[in-house]
Amino acid sequence: MERKGIFDRIIGGLAYLGGILLGCAVIIKFCDIILRYFFNKPLTWDIEITEYILFAVAFFGAAWLLREGGHVRIDVLDNFLSEKGKTYLHLVHSAVGAFVSMVLCLMSFVAAAYSYRDGLTVVKIYTIGKYYFLFIISLGFFLLLAEFLRQFARDVRKVRSKSTEEGAE
Repeated sequence: MERKGIFDRIIGGLAYLGGILLGCAVIIKFCDIILRYFFNKPLTWDIEITEYILFAVAFFGAAWLLREGGHVRIDVLDNFLSEKGKTYLHLVHSAVGAFVSMVLCLMSFVAAAYSYRDGLTVVKIYTIGKYYFLFIISLGFFLLLAEFLRQFARDVRKVRSKSTEEGAE
């Protein structure tokens, strides 16, 4: 099934951006190793920037990974359930995931707003507004919420179409 909607482009673009950022983190660490061990001139900012990149990559790629079915899943139940049972289990999974994502999205958004209002910062080598990080968390969970809702709707359609087929027989 080819995905071409705006939402799919957004999560695909963010996953792609996450991949680019991850590549940048690798290059930064490589340069630091070369500079540290061959020229005795280590980068002072590499650890902090790499931390921020890894943080962003996790939230930028989460919804894409969920869409692609790459999240950790326990297959023990799936192996023992019928197709109908699997569909109902996935319905529950999507509903719980959507609820948790909604709560975390709202809480992180509210925390970002308060952080912005109060001028809270993260102070390391660089001083960065804490709300940037909280907004990334909120965005990541919003996209996860939307993807969980899409999967829930897909599974509801699947249950309805199967019940319609069974009723027609």
